[in-house]
Amino acid sequence: MNVSEERLEALKEIVNIGSGNAASSLSSMLQTRIEMTVPKVWLVPLNRLSDALGRLDEPKVVLFLKVEGGAPGKAMFVLDENSAGIIVRKLLRQPDNVDILKDEMAHSALKELGNVMVSSFVTALATFSGITLQISVPALGIDMIGAMIDAVLIEGGRVDDNVLILNTKLSASEASEEYEGMFLFIPEEGALDKLLGVFGI
Repeated sequence: MNVSEERLEALKEIVNIGSGNAASSLSSMLQTRIEMTVPKVWLVPLNRLSDALGRLDEPKVVLFLKVEGGAPGKAMFVLDENSAGIIVRKLLRQPDNVDILKDEMAHSALKELGNVMVSSFVTALATFSGITLQISVPALGIDMIGAMIDAVLIEGGRVDDNVLILNTKLSASEASEEYEGMFLFIPEEGALDKLLGVFGI
């Protein structure tokens, strides 16, 4: 699927509008002003996903949710372990580092973060496309990103040849902190055509 840069920029603007809701929710959760931008939106062929993800043997924190409705698929929000640890510490109001591998409260905090982030992007797509979409309860994984992607792909259902990826940047201006994450939407076969078709792509 060839998609012009102009169309992807238009989609980026739509997602930026929707991301404002996530920034507001995160600001409330973290009790500090959070700004969120989406500096890059891209469609990556499934067989070149490693080009976007980088080293597949690098440990990442992944929040996974199923997307159901008119354009179903699998949604993931990916963070590096350092960013995830800082955010969890803020969510739990902990002065010291939290063991995100073993701490159940940390897991709950991360799932809530994933729910906010993924739902914001999915809601943006649903709102502007007019296609009804719902998301499942988030699941958490902390492992090599390549292994987790493989697990998602073999879970079931035929997926599209392209993956929609949104690079996200979160910043807490008061503390001069910045966190980067990545949202992936792995659509079921034909789902991406429905979404992008509505946008004239």
